[in-house]
Amino acid sequence: MSRRYRLPAGRADVDGDETMTTRVPAVSKVQAVVMYPPAMEESDLYELHRRFPGVQFHNIGYFEPHGLRDAKAKGRVTEEVLATAPPLTEQERETIADAELLMALDLPHGIREWAPRLRWVQAIGAGIGQLEPAKLKAEGIALTNAAGVASTPIAEFVIGRLLEVWKDIRVLERQQRSHIWEMHQGLLVKGKTMGIVGLGAIGRDVARRARAFEMTILANRRSAQPGDTDPDADELFGPEGLDEMLSRSDAVVLCAPHTPETIDLFDAQRLRRLKPGAVLVNVGRGSMIDEAALVSSLESGHLGAAVLDVTREEPLPADSPLWDAPNMYLSPHCSTASEGYNEALMELFCDNLERFLAEEPLRNVVDPDRGY
Repeated sequence: MSRRYRLPAGRADVDGDETMTTRVPAVSKVQAVVMYPPAMEESDLYELHRRFPGVQFHNIGYFEPHGLRDAKAKGRVTEEVLATAPPLTEQERETIADAELLMALDLPHGIREWAPRLRWVQAIGAGIGQLEPAKLKAEGIALTNAAGVASTPIAEFVIGRLLEVWKDIRVLERQQRSHIWEMHQGLLVKGKTMGIVGLGAIGRDVARRARAFEMTILANRRSAQPGDTDPDADELFGPEGLDEMLSRSDAVVLCAPHTPETIDLFDAQRLRRLKPGAVLVNVGRGSMIDEAALVSSLESGHLGAAVLDVTREEPLPADSPLWDAPNMYLSPHCSTASEGYNEALMELFCDNLERFLAEEPLRNVVDPDRGY
C-alpha cells in the first residue's frame, strides 16, 4: 500500500491562487492532530505544513482494539473494556488537548472533557458509531465522515460477488480441483434487475457499474417521494415502495447506514418478500438482517444466495450458523481496498480543512438524529 498521499491542489480563489496562504491567520496557528494513519512519513507531514502554513500538524497514532470500538458503537462500554485502550503519553494527551481539529478512526475516552478547544473531527470511515456523534454534537463539535471514499472498491466487490454467484464460479473451481472436464454454464446477467437499498455514494457506484452490464436498476431511498426520479436508477422508491422493489429484483444490494429504522429491516417477513431465487448482498451494516431468518430462507431455497461482507457480530464467532448456510458467500468486512484509500481520504480532509479555515460548510457532516 502506498503511503504517499499526493495532496490535491487547493481550490482556486477568485484571483486564481490555489494556496491557502491568504486564508490562514498568521498570528496563531490552528492545532491539528492526525491520529490515523498511525504513522505518517515526515515528507507527508511536510507537505501538509507547506500546503497549510497557518496550521500546526501533529501525528499521534491512536487505534483501539475492535472490542472497544464495537462497545462504544453499541453503548456497552465498561471499565474492563476501557482498560484495553492504547495508552497515551502525557505529552500526547497535552497535544491532543490543545487541538482544534482531529482526523481519527477512534477517539480516546472522555476527550470531550479534556480537549476543550476541539471544534471538528474528521472520521476516516463512513461508520462513526464509535465516535459517539450525539455527544460530540452536544458539545458543539462538528463531525464529518468519509462517506464515498471507499465507494468504488465496494461497488466493484459487489459486482464481482454477483458474477461469482450467477456464473457459478464455485462449481468451476471444484471441477478444476478434482480434474473434472465437464460443461457447466452460468446465468446471463444482461436483463436482470437489481434493487438497491440506500442510494448514497456506495449505492450509486453499484448502480453505475450494474448498468454497464445492461441491468435494470431499482433504487430505494428514505427521502424519496412518489414521482421522484434519479439519473442512476430506472425507478426510484420511497420506504413505502420497498416491498414492491424486492418482489421485482433478481439481486438486492443493501448499502444503507445503521439507523434505528434499518435495524432488522430484513426480518423473516421481509425476506419472504424477495423474489424467489434472488441474491441478497449486504455491504451496509450487519444489523439490517435477522440472521436466523436469513439462514432459514437459504435452507428453504426461497433465497438463492446471500453475500455478506458485514455481520451483526464481528469477528463472526466460529460457531455461527452463517458459516455453513447453503449458498452463503461470507467475507470479513473487507469489501473496500487499501489501494488508493489514503489518497482519497486525504483529498477529502484537505478540502474540508480549507472549508474549516474559511468558515465554510463542511462536506459529509454527520447528523446524529439521522444516524449518518
